[in-house]
Amino acid sequence: MGNEGFGSMLANVIKNGFKRKVPIGMAVFGPIIIMIVLGYMVTIAGTADTVNIGVVNHDQGMANVNIASNIIEELKGQDNVNVTSINQNEISSDFKDKSIDAAIVFPENFTRDLAMKKTPEVSLQVEGTDQIKSALVNRAFLNSTMEVAAESGNTVMPLKISNESFYGEGLSFTNLFIYHIMALVTLLISTIIGLFAVLGDKNSSKSNKMFLSPVKAVAAYIVGLSIFAFIAALMVLAYVIYVMGITIVGDIGNTVLVMLLIALAGVSLGILAAAVTRTEKQALGLFGLIIILQVLFGGLFIAVARFDYYIQLLSYCLPLTYGLDAMQSIVIKGFGLGDLGTDMLAISAIIIVALVLSVIGLKIGRNKGTIRDMEDKKKQAI
Repeated sequence: MGNEGFGSMLANVIKNGFKRKVPIGMAVFGPIIIMIVLGYMVTIAGTADTVNIGVVNHDQGMANVNIASNIIEELKGQDNVNVTSINQNEISSDFKDKSIDAAIVFPENFTRDLAMKKTPEVSLQVEGTDQIKSALVNRAFLNSTMEVAAESGNTVMPLKISNESFYGEGLSFTNLFIYHIMALVTLLISTIIGLFAVLGDKNSSKSNKMFLSPVKAVAAYIVGLSIFAFIAALMVLAYVIYVMGITIVGDIGNTVLVMLLIALAGVSLGILAAAVTRTEKQALGLFGLIIILQVLFGGLFIAVARFDYYIQLLSYCLPLTYGLDAMQSIVIKGFGLGDLGTDMLAISAIIIVALVLSVIGLKIGRNKGTIRDMEDKKKQAI
């Protein structure tokens, strides 16, 4: 029998493509779905951040003139700027609870010094973890001072601006961003460990015995695989500290605990992806979806606060959202575990939900397998 001709091969490929529906489905709906998601991400990334500036005005002015107040009014008129009046002793707590992105403090003799041709010093303190917002704050303040100077007939206003970062003072961009990679890599590797461990057992004779008790099986997986996930997390942390020379502002022990919790979340997601699917292709597809959602909507590149309401709801179901916040709080801000209660509880809740769904998935799979075996035996008997 001769080889099949090229024309016949081509006809079969096209025919099977329509018959299987996957190629035509991907060709039609794939680009639409991808463009909707990426188009949304680009739109969000292209919108300007709103910065919240807390102002402390000690300026006593001269007669009826208060230049600091004029600058503050100009600030309020800047696009995407919210200005609130705060007290000096509120700056630290406002930065900690994320109610402000920057604080500007005008000295007592601000107007008087300008009138006497002196150079007053203004304290401009930014939160420090978001360099884009820091740049926006500096630009808004500069524009406001230039507007006030222009109104008085001057081209510039002689000021000495004391720039400080409340968090991350003196840290490089790499140091400010590396916690994103630490959290993502830990979650990714841990998910792979969980996924392939369960898939490997599903494809072996072990599944017949192990999955008879889904609760015990899932418990054994999460406890046993956590050892390997913990090793991966510690390797990531060791590389960042000893090879890259990254500074961890907070306690190293707290950093380890958070990374171990992220690793547990990854293992639980990997177990879930393998437990609720019937085939290896389905498991790998679900795994891919889980990781893509983490990358796009977990706050890795775009802050969750910038997403629309319903997208935020999705983000708050993802462990990476809380993992990134907890890592930033320790690595950059130096917070203790007591300040991470919400993040750690949320990750723990996600782990529990994932494991419960895994148990349900294994039970359903076991029941379907039992029914299929019974049907096969009946057919053989007939």
